[in-house]
Amino acid sequence: MRSPKYFSAAILLIAAFALCPAQTAKPLQYKKLHYPPLRSVQIPEPSRFELANGMVVYLLEDHDFPVINASVMVKTGSRFEPADKVGLASLTGQVMRTGGTTSRTGDEIDEMLERVGASVETFIGTSSGGARLSVLKEDIDLGLDVLSDVLRNPAFGDGKIELAKIAARTSIARRNDQVGAIASREFNRLVYGADNPYARLTEYETIENITKQDMVDFHRKYFVPNNTIIALWGDFNTKEMRAKVDSVFSSWPRQAVELPPLPAVRKATPRSVNFIKKDDVNQSQIYIGQIGGRLDDSDSAPLNLADDAFGGGFASRLFKHVRSEQGLAYSVFSSWGEDYDHAGLFRLGGSTKSATTVKMVQSILKELHEVVKDGITDDELKFAKDSYLNSFVFEYDTKGKVINEIMTLDYYGYPKDFVQKQQHDVVQTTREMVNDAIKKRWNPDAMAILVVGKEADFDEALSTLGTVRTIDIAIPAAPEKIPDPTPATTGKGMDLLKHLFDTMGGPKILTVKDVMESGKVTVLGTPMGDIEMQSEVTSVLPDKIINKSSMMMGEMTMVYDGKNGWVNTPMGMQDLPASQAEEMMKQAALNPMNVLQSLDKPAYAIYYFKDDKVDDKPVSVVIVKHVATGAVARWYIDNQTGLLAKTISRGRTQAGPGDIEEFFSDYRDEGGIKLAHKMETFSNGKKAIEMLVSTVKINAGVAAEAFQRPKE
Repeated sequence: MRSPKYFSAAILLIAAFALCPAQTAKPLQYKKLHYPPLRSVQIPEPSRFELANGMVVYLLEDHDFPVINASVMVKTGSRFEPADKVGLASLTGQVMRTGGTTSRTGDEIDEMLERVGASVETFIGTSSGGARLSVLKEDIDLGLDVLSDVLRNPAFGDGKIELAKIAARTSIARRNDQVGAIASREFNRLVYGADNPYARLTEYETIENITKQDMVDFHRKYFVPNNTIIALWGDFNTKEMRAKVDSVFSSWPRQAVELPPLPAVRKATPRSVNFIKKDDVNQSQIYIGQIGGRLDDSDSAPLNLADDAFGGGFASRLFKHVRSEQGLAYSVFSSWGEDYDHAGLFRLGGSTKSATTVKMVQSILKELHEVVKDGITDDELKFAKDSYLNSFVFEYDTKGKVINEIMTLDYYGYPKDFVQKQQHDVVQTTREMVNDAIKKRWNPDAMAILVVGKEADFDEALSTLGTVRTIDIAIPAAPEKIPDPTPATTGKGMDLLKHLFDTMGGPKILTVKDVMESGKVTVLGTPMGDIEMQSEVTSVLPDKIINKSSMMMGEMTMVYDGKNGWVNTPMGMQDLPASQAEEMMKQAALNPMNVLQSLDKPAYAIYYFKDDKVDDKPVSVVIVKHVATGAVARWYIDNQTGLLAKTISRGRTQAGPGDIEEFFSDYRDEGGIKLAHKMETFSNGKKAIEMLVSTVKINAGVAAEAFQRPKE
C-alpha cells in the first residue's frame, strides 16, 4: 500500500499549483508552420530480363526476412469470356490450383505445401490472371516447381470443378443480401451497360453452360510464357535466382497468342433515375455518377485533386456540407475512378436515413453543380495536394508493393517512371487546370442516379428527380436440365412436330414466304405503368423481321435484315445493340413457320423431352434447336388440339438471362393456316407483354427496300 507520507506530499503539491497565478497559454500558430518540400518517391530498381520463350521476369532482393514471394500476371481476364458463359474465367482460375495437375492432385499439392508452410494460389480477374507464391527461402525450389506445374499443366479435376460451381451458385443466391453490394453492382451495370463485360453478372445459367473443356481451352489460349510476367522478391541472390527461374520455366514452349479486342466502353453516361426496392432496411444507399477516366488521361492529375477536394475525405466539401452542416449522411464520398486500359467510374454517393433520401440526392447534385460552376479554392487545392502527395510513401513502402507496381505498369504498357511522372504532374497542377478539367469532364446533367431503399419511408417521391426506372434484381432461376437426345426421343419429337404441321395447315405451310400480324400490344409493369400501343410485326422467312409500333411518344421501327439491325425512334436512328440483334436472330430461327418448313432438313435438332400440363391441359414438350445459331426452345404441344400452347426459351430480361414464356391461344383460320390471335409473354414468371392480333396477312410481299437503313 502507498505510504501516507507520499500521498500527503502529492496533495500539497497539487494545492501549491492551484494557488499559483494563472498563466495565459499562447495559441498554437499552426498556419505559420513551414515544412520542407516533399522528396520525390525513391523506388528501387528491380532486375528485369526475358527468357528465350518470351516470359518476362522481375527480381528484387529483400533480406529483411528469410522469405521469398512471387506474383505472376497473365494477359487474360473475364472480359474475354463468352457472354453465355460468364464465370468461366473465375472458375478456370480457381480450379487450375484446386483441381491439381497432370502429375499431382490438388489435395496432394495442399499437403506438400502445408508441410513447409508455403502457399501457391491462382486466379483470373476482370483484366488479368495469374498466381501468387509465398515460401521460406530454403524451400524455393519446391515452390517454383509447384508454381510452374500449376501454371503449365492443370488437370481441372471434375470433383473440384463441381465444388467451384457450388460456391459460384451460393454466391449468386446471396448476392442480394447486402445493400451496399447491390448498389455498387447495379451502378456498374447502369454506367457500363448490363451486357458490357465490365458489368456482366454470373447467373445460374451461365455457370451451368461451363464445361471442363471450356476451362481447358480458356487456359490453353492464354497461359503461355510469352503472355506472362513473373516478379519475385525476397531473401535471395539475384544471379542465383535468375538461374533458378530459367531452369524451371525455360522449357515452357512459346506459342502464338491472339488477344481479343478490349470491350468498348461508353463515352457518355445516359441521364437516368433508377430505384431498387429494399423494404427490409431503414436507410438508403445512393450512387450518382458517370464514366470516369484512365490513368494515362492528360486530365488525370487535375481530376484526382478535384476529387480529393470535393469528396475524398473528412475535410472535403461533400463531407463538410452534406454530412457535418446538414446532417444528412452517415457517409458521403466522391471517387474519380481510373483504370489502366479502360475508363473507370466517377461515383458520388453515400448512405442516409430513408426519410432524407431525396434531400440527400438533391444536396449532392447541388454541390456538384456548384463545384462545376465555381471550381475549387486555393485552400482546397493545397489540402488535396498534401493529401495526395503524402499518400505516395504508403503506396511504395515495401519491396513487394514496389515490384508489383512496376510489373503492373509493364503489363499494361506504361513507362516504368510513370509513378514519378504522376507525382510531378500533381505538384505542377494549378487551380485553373483543376477547374478547367472539372468543367470539361464532370457533367451534372449526364449522371446516372441510383437509390436502393424503402420507398414508403422516403421524404419525397423519387419522381421529383425525373422519370424513375425500377430495376428488378430478382435472381433468374436455374434452367431446367435437359437430357441429350436418343433415337427414341428424336423419333417421337419428329412425330409430334409432323402432327403439328398437319394440324396448322399441312402443305399450305410450305407456301408461306412472309406473315404480317398487327394489333394492340400492352407492355405491363413499366416505370410509367402499363403502356398500350399499336404494333405491326412482319416476318420474312427465313430470317428477316420488321417491328413497327405506334404510341403516345411517337413511332418506332425496328428492323433486322438477317445479319444486322437498326432502330428508328423520335430521338433518332441507331444500330441495334449486339445483344438485341442476337435476340432477333434467335427469334427468327425459332419462328414456327421456319421450323415446320424444315422438318425434312438437318437445320434443326428435334426431340421429345417430357409430358407436362399447360392450364391443366396435358401437353407434350419437344426440344427444338436451330443448329446454326444454337437457338433452343421448348415447345408445349396440346395433346387434344395438336396446336402449340406455349414455348419457353432463354433470353435477356430486365433481371439478366432468364426464361421467356410465350402462351398462344385464340387460334383462327387464316387462308387455310391456323394462327394464334392472342399471345402473352412472361419474363421470369411475370407477365410482361400481351398482343391481341386483329389483322393477319400472308404472302403480302415485302419490298427489299424495307430492310435498307434510311439515310439520316
